Formats: sequence, C-alpha cells, structure tokens
Amino acid sequence: MNSALHAALIDGAVVVTPNRRLARVLLHQFDLAQCEAGRHAWPTPTIVPYPTWLGMLWDLALQGDASIASELLLSPPQAAQLWRMVIDAESLPLLDPQGAAGLAAEAWTLVHEWGAGGESWRAWRREGDPGDDAAVFARWAEAYRSELKRAGAHDLSQIPAALAPLAERLVARMGPTILAGFTEFSPQQERLCAALRACGARVQAQDTLPAVPGAVCRTVAASPRAELAAALSWARERAMQRARPRIGIVIENLAAQRDAVVALAEELLEPTALVPGGASGPAPFEVSLGVPLAAVALVTAALDLVTLAQSRLTPGAAAALLRGPYLPDAERAWPARAAVERDWQEEGRREVSLGDAIAALESRSPELSARWRRGREALRRSAAASPREWVDGWRAWITAAGWPGSRPLDSDEYQAREAWEKLLGEFASLGAVSARLTPSAALDALRALASRTIFQPEGSAAPIQIMGVLEATGLDFDALWVAGLAADRWPAAPAPNPLLPIAWQRERNLPRASAQRELDYATRLTERFARAAPEIVFSSAASVDDHALAPSALILGFPERAPAAPAPTWTEAIARSAKLEAVADDKAPPIDTGGIAPHGSRIVASQSDCPFQAVARHRLGAEPWPPSVVGLSRAERGSLLHSALANFWSAIADQATLNALAAPALAAAVATAVEGALTVLPAARWRNVPPIVRAAETRRLGALVDAWLGHERARPPFAVREVEAKRTLQLGGLSFRLRLDRVDALATGGLAIIDYKTGQVEPPRQWFDSRPRSPQLGLYVLAQRAAEPRSAVHAVAYVQVQARGLAAVGLAADAAAWPGLATVGRVGPAGDWAALEAWWQRHLGALAAEIARGDAAVAPRQSPSPCRSCGLYAICRIRAQRRLDDDGADDA
Repeated sequence: MNSALHAALIDGAVVVTPNRRLARVLLHQFDLAQCEAGRHAWPTPTIVPYPTWLGMLWDLALQGDASIASELLLSPPQAAQLWRMVIDAESLPLLDPQGAAGLAAEAWTLVHEWGAGGESWRAWRREGDPGDDAAVFARWAEAYRSELKRAGAHDLSQIPAALAPLAERLVARMGPTILAGFTEFSPQQERLCAALRACGARVQAQDTLPAVPGAVCRTVAASPRAELAAALSWARERAMQRARPRIGIVIENLAAQRDAVVALAEELLEPTALVPGGASGPAPFEVSLGVPLAAVALVTAALDLVTLAQSRLTPGAAAALLRGPYLPDAERAWPARAAVERDWQEEGRREVSLGDAIAALESRSPELSARWRRGREALRRSAAASPREWVDGWRAWITAAGWPGSRPLDSDEYQAREAWEKLLGEFASLGAVSARLTPSAALDALRALASRTIFQPEGSAAPIQIMGVLEATGLDFDALWVAGLAADRWPAAPAPNPLLPIAWQRERNLPRASAQRELDYATRLTERFARAAPEIVFSSAASVDDHALAPSALILGFPERAPAAPAPTWTEAIARSAKLEAVADDKAPPIDTGGIAPHGSRIVASQSDCPFQAVARHRLGAEPWPPSVVGLSRAERGSLLHSALANFWSAIADQATLNALAAPALAAAVATAVEGALTVLPAARWRNVPPIVRAAETRRLGALVDAWLGHERARPPFAVREVEAKRTLQLGGLSFRLRLDRVDALATGGLAIIDYKTGQVEPPRQWFDSRPRSPQLGLYVLAQRAAEPRSAVHAVAYVQVQARGLAAVGLAADAAAWPGLATVGRVGPAGDWAALEAWWQRHLGALAAEIARGDAAVAPRQSPSPCRSCGLYAICRIRAQRRLDDDGADDA
C-alpha cells in the first residue's frame, strides 16, 4: 500500500475498490502496517467494493429524505428473480429462460452504466422489428421498470442516477472518499462523482500501483500445461526466497481451466493434498476464482435433499447423496448405502423419488430409511407458498434427514454451511418480488440462486495468489507472472451483449463491444501489470491442441528469456528417486480338494482367458459396473430368450410333436412360452421398463423362437430328454456344478448337447488352442459322460439365436448325427469322439487344476485379447503397462 493511501485511511477516508479482493488485500496491508508500527489496537478503516459503497450512500440518502425512506433497494437475487418473472410472463419459446434473464439483467446494467442516463431502450422498441433482439429487450426493460415502480423499488444499476440529485444532502454526511485501483470509470460512475464533487465532496481517484514499471520479461512455453507448470515452479522458488512473500500468478482464462490449475498447483506446491487426509495447515496457494455454491459438495447434498423431497433425482445424483459424508453415521454406513446405486442400475431406474429412496434403504440402511420416513412428515405439500414458508419447510426437512451429517465440519465446510444459510435468507427475501411460488418454481429459483452465488472460502494470506485478470486489478506483489497472453487471447475477441444494438454499444464504447475497445483495454491492463511488481514475467504457449500460437503483440516489446525447465512434480521426483521392489503376487489361496468351483463352467472359460480374471471375477466377486441401458440389457434379453426356448421344449417334447402342430397351435405354444419367459425378470424391473419396450421384446422373442423352430424342423428326428439339465463334474480336484441348456436323444443313437447363445459364437476350429476357447461344451460332455457312462454323446452345438443370424455351430461324431455340424474327423485334435473327450479331459482338467491351485497371474491370451471385454483393468492395471486402446473396451 502506498504512503498516500495509508495516510488517507489513518485520517478516516473511505476507500472504494473495483472488486472485493482488492478491498480485502488493502485491509490486510493496512493491518500489517499497524502491527509493524508497534500498535496493538487501531480503528478499522472503511475499505469497501464499489457496490457496497453505493449501498452506504443510499442508506445515507434514506436517512435524510423522508420522501424516499420507504423505497426499497433490491438485492441482486431479488433483481434476478424479478427479471425471471418478467421474461416468464411473455411465454416466449426460449431454450434457456434463466440464461435469457441473465443476459437481460446484464444489458440493463450496461444501459445504465454506459448510457447517457435516459431510458434509451424505448427508442429500440419503437424503431425495431418486434422480433428483433433489441426490441425484445426493450419490452422486457419496460416491463421490468414498471414492476420496480409498482414495488416502490430500485435496483443497484439505478442507484447512482437516483443519488446524483441528492448529492448536496449526502455531502454533509460524507467524509473524504478515494476510488482506488480502478482501471477505468463508466460514464455513470463519472456522473455520480461529478455531482458529489460539485456539492463539495472530496472524491478522488488514486492508483494503487507504483508509477515506475518493474523488470519485465516474456517467455514462451511448449504448451499451456507447461506454461502453468513453469509459472508455479517459478512462484515456488520466489516464495522460498522471502520471509513474507506476496507472489502473484494471473491466468488469462482461469475460469475455463480452474480445476486443472488447482490440480497442478497441488501437485507442485502442496503434495500432501494428493494423499487422502494428508493435507494439514493452510495451503501455500489460494485461487481467487470461486466456484458456484451449487457445486460445493455440502451444498449439493442439501440441494439434492430438497429436490428429492419435492421432485425426483437421477439415480446417479441420488446415489451420490446417499454415499456422501453429509448424512448421519456416514463413515460407518456409506458402503452399504452405496450399494443402492447398483440396485437401481440393475432395475433400470431413470428417476428416483423420495419414496424410492426410502424403500431402497430398507435393506441397506434401515436406520436412515426410518429417519427419512419420519422426516417426510415435515415436508410442505401445498400447491404454492411464500419464499419464507418454503425456506422453513426445507430447513425442517434437511435437518430431519440428518444433514449435514454426524462428523465435525472442517473450516471450508463450516463456511459452506454458513453460505447455505445466507442463501436461504436471500431466497426468503424474494418474497419482496414474488409473494407465492409453486413447488417447481421455488425449486428452480433456489437452484438458480445457488448457481449464481460464487463461493470462495476465506483463506489465510497464502504466499502464492492465483487469480484471473479482473481479480488482479490494482494489486501489487513482490513478483508477478501473467500467463496465457497468446495473440488469439490477448486482447480478447469482442463479445457484445446480444440484446443491445451493436451500433449503440460501439458508439458508447461499451466493454467487449469492438476489437478496438478490447485492444485499448488489454493495453491498459498490460501496462498496469508491468507496474504491479518489481519482477514481472509475461508468458504464452507455443501451441495448443497441435495449433501453433504466437505471443500477443502487446508483450513483444519486452525482452525474451529462454523458458526454464519446470521443476519435476513430486510424483515424478519420487518415481525417479525411488528404489522399487518387485513382488510376485500371482497366487490366490488354493481351493480344498473336492471343493466346489464357483460359477461352474464360467470360471474355466475365464481361467483360459486370463487366470487373474478367473480369480477376481469368480472368487473375489469383482464385476465391472453395469452399463446404463435404455430398456433391457443384453444379458436380460439373453436370459429371456433362454427361458422362452426352455419353456417351449418343456411343453413340446420332440420334433414329431413340433411338426404335427398346425400354425395356430404353434403360434399359441410360442406365445405361451414367451409369456412365461417374461416372468423371469422381477416385477420391479418391469415397472422401470416402458410398456412399449415390453411389447417390442414380446414380439422379438416370439419372432426369434419361431424362426429357430424352422431350423429345428430340418434336423434329423430327435426327442428332448432334458431342459436345464443339472450335472456335477469332478475335474482337476474340484467339483463343478453345471447346467446344460438342453439334452436331445437322437434317432440315430446317442445324445446331442445344446447351449443357446445370443452373442457371437466361435467356430470349432478355434476351440482347441493351447488354452482352450469356448470350453463349456467340453465340460458338458465330460459331465454327461460321468452322469450316464452308457449314454454316448454324438453331437455338441452352440445354437446362435439372434436377429442378424441363426446357426448351429458345433461338432458331430458323424454326418448322420446332425447334418451341418463339423465332424470330428475334419475338425479337432483327434480322429474320433473318444479321442476328443480325452483331449477335453486333459486340457480342461489342467485348467481346473490351475483354479484349484489358485493360479492368478495377469496373463491374458494374446489373440483375441479378452481385455477388451473384461472390464476389470482397474484392478489388474494391465492398461498402465500395455496402454491398450480404449476403443471397444466394453465390446462383448
């Protein structure tokens, strides 16, 4: 803080700043100077941002004039709500009414700040086409102004014009005023200050920066990330060289990359933050740009509770609420509550109501279910209520629901809770412009208010301050780095308000109105940044997304320095210095001799594909997250088809009976089989499937079964001996419990084993790799032989039943057993069926022995790779080594 400003504050001057951050920094600098002077107590100086100063002047005006004492000054939330009401009243087909209200409010502010002081929008309404954007705004502005008059209110944009005629009365109550750190003044600000000065007020502008530029250089980094890394590394070095450093990093487009900036700053400046529970004490950096209050986890939980009470949530949002830390006993109960999401996923839920959540918690978290059932009584059920009544009901409900949880809140969470209470107070104040709100309107208004409210926890005076361009206005530092000054971003491209005439904006030189306006503004900011510290670095990236960039012309006049290599991240430093120990951990506990192999034939197929997959999936119960589906999943559709075919052949025992059925009788038999199959899925699942999907699935199943029966008629005569036949097989020291889809007795003698498939089927030539593929039929043959040694199997087939193709793929002992199947003499490792069974006994037995021993190496077969459909790579981490292409990762 310069000496003149410090002396003015000592004398009691009011300092007005363009933003809240500069006001906070100046107050901190003043207090620090008092401490250094040896003082222990001092009057708190008045340092306020410009909107707060306007409110102070308005309060002074109200005290001195009874004629305006009853007039209301709308808060920003109240003004925003009034704009939304005005726009909704027109019932225009807008894609984003909330966004339109925001644009209209911005246009209204610009008209007042940069206009000549009159109601210029009226001319646009008379001259413009009624459908023109400016004409639409003119209608909205007139309606908004009428609503303000009806309520006897002003908004903040109107206050300077309302104060100017009262300047003489204000001056008697005002002390010296300093407008500090402003880059420019709008015409409205100049008119207000001129009116105050004309009446004798001492109002002056003063710069907060040194008059002499610091030592400035520029540099170019390879990429935006390398640029940020270099800036953070530079800041870390400068901060370590000073006792009480004030290091600034200004990022031109901070809002667009805030999360990436914070992540990199934590990695370079605060590595303990990367470890859960590892961060302690104040962070060495602070990011000035806050986040919407609606995005803060504690407030998100409160908003979701309110939404759940009055409307519905997506399953993902409801599940995040249930497993989050802001409910009672969350640390102990969250794993059980988290399982609710999988239940909803498997049921195919698309929305979740409060009743759905209470019912789902019955089995997972009964204590929370009971609490929410009791708390539901606190909910307001009326069609409309005042904002204050809504707030009372919401507060009662979320408290009854257990928010914000059982554990103590940390500092940021406590501040977020305070911000939530303030938000509710602001919502209650909407009663000044909206007497009553319907449930949906109240919920929309609450969420909109939470999205507009920016939350920035009050931090300590961190040595490194990371800011956007506007937040850094007027601040000085020990060292400053300004990043992102590429030619395509600095100056910024024009972005005029779409609701105001472009010619009017350019004539008045509004912000963002023209390229020349942006060039002039960026030139002023660049000059101010060059005076903001003794050492300044301007930087840009050489390329982004393979697109070459050039430095801004505004910084080309400064000397260039070679970019310093950024310091390695803590992760990289640890990796380079660590001596890693290799530990072979490829064995699971063995299975006792005679023990039951989990999941029957599926564990053998997985063991052949990859031993780790077999252990993780079938012994440890690891499963990939079920995909989101609209309608029925592939697994469900396959299960329905299996059941329909099983139902049909349970009623129609042989081919002769099938051939004897007349068309109507066959259609009835197929319909009965399909209707019975639909009961395989529980009623709760069908409730979440649209009726049109169920009807389409019924037709699909009927068509597939009927089409396959045409193939069955072409086979040699057969009789269906068993459907869903259960068998037990002892192999490799394990006991396998198997279920055969179908066993047929062939007219030529022997049996045929059938396994239905709704996906792709591998041809027999690929069954006999060194690690067998498609081993189910081999296991079924061995199990059937063990159950009935005297009944020989003469054919096995995977029956592919799908809309894009029907086929039987398998092996037969000879051509007479099942024409169309490959014969053992042509395909297979041996020349006859007995040798084939011996090969299966040997190779499948070896896989069973591996399972029994607990072999669990991450060793997937080479081709085709099972990794693309496994879904367990997050556990085995094979992609970290192989860097497999993600494309097709979920393909079956």
